[in-house]
Amino acid sequence: MERIPESGTLKMYELASRLEAEGKTVYHFEVGQPDFPTPPNIVEAAIQALKDGETRYTSSRGIPTLLDAIQDHYSKRGIEINGQSDVIVTPGAKMALFQGVLSTIDAGDDVLLLAPAWPTYRVMIRISGAKPRDVPTQPGYELDEEALKAHISKSVSALVINSPNNPSGGLLAKEQMKLILDLAMDHDFVIFSDEIYESLVYDGLKQASMLEVDPSMERTLVVSGFSKSYSMTGWRLGYAVGNQETIGNMVRIQQNTTSCASSFVQHAGVEALTGDQSRVEAMRAAFESRRNRIVQLLEEMEGVHCVNPRGAFYAFPDFSSFGLSCGTLAELILKKTGVTTVPGDAFGKAYNRHLRFSYATSLQVIEEGLGLLSEYLPSLR
Repeated sequence: MERIPESGTLKMYELASRLEAEGKTVYHFEVGQPDFPTPPNIVEAAIQALKDGETRYTSSRGIPTLLDAIQDHYSKRGIEINGQSDVIVTPGAKMALFQGVLSTIDAGDDVLLLAPAWPTYRVMIRISGAKPRDVPTQPGYELDEEALKAHISKSVSALVINSPNNPSGGLLAKEQMKLILDLAMDHDFVIFSDEIYESLVYDGLKQASMLEVDPSMERTLVVSGFSKSYSMTGWRLGYAVGNQETIGNMVRIQQNTTSCASSFVQHAGVEALTGDQSRVEAMRAAFESRRNRIVQLLEEMEGVHCVNPRGAFYAFPDFSSFGLSCGTLAELILKKTGVTTVPGDAFGKAYNRHLRFSYATSLQVIEEGLGLLSEYLPSLR
């Protein structure tokens, strides 16, 4: 348990909740979950599955129709996988990633993280007995080739990448992924590619998958799910795609832990992938509009710099000019304005002057909350 630190996000959420209980208005920019309801066709599919008696155990790999739907999902992108052997369905993408770590990492290994990186990666790695090592990227999650090469050693067994990235919204280009794969081949490590935000990409760009770069999946495990793209955070449905050996190991872990993902939720997942996608595009477009506005407002604040996010629903502005640690700054902003953020050092020690803002909230909240922040910041100088 000493390897599991307190969640930086939940710490700020709890502080905000106490202020709300005291009657203070709080503007929530800390929680990374879409504020849209789950599309009704997905909800109806789950209800129908319940009525049809889909309430029992399933195969630990997942129901065949969902495995096929995941295969078809990638086939539409020109990526060919075998859903029945290369995929495992899990209770949330977190579980898929955790099983992948336990399946491939030994105690004492070093695991590299392209940083800034979601804090839970570090916790999973530490639980396995391995050691997380941050590899800094350039602003906007641009790969720093020399920094990555400098961190590679014989003890490195894996690298974790996340594109689109939480917290920066950065996007790795396919050429950067090819370089990463070449290094993995040369130095004998595996790549965990977290692609949970794959559909939330802006400015006409497309997300590149490691499956395009490593179609044999010899070195790659891709993790994705339904929480972000389909606003299904509470449904707990994720999956991983990888080679048969790794997926087989993950199946053994799932057989002896969670057994399977919830049966009726898997049927909802089939509808999510095969049904009407118009609401998914509507959510993506709304996030892009919010992205445009929150970046504009942040960039208008003196002393604040924000690289334009190209995906996900986070902005990661730099507040270095104020000379305060991110923890101190986040608490001051919350207490004085009611604006809740996540301190940047939760995503890596190098980001102690950043704050993460989730724009998975309404334009009204963005306008009001950042308006108060803009009025308050000059008082810190």
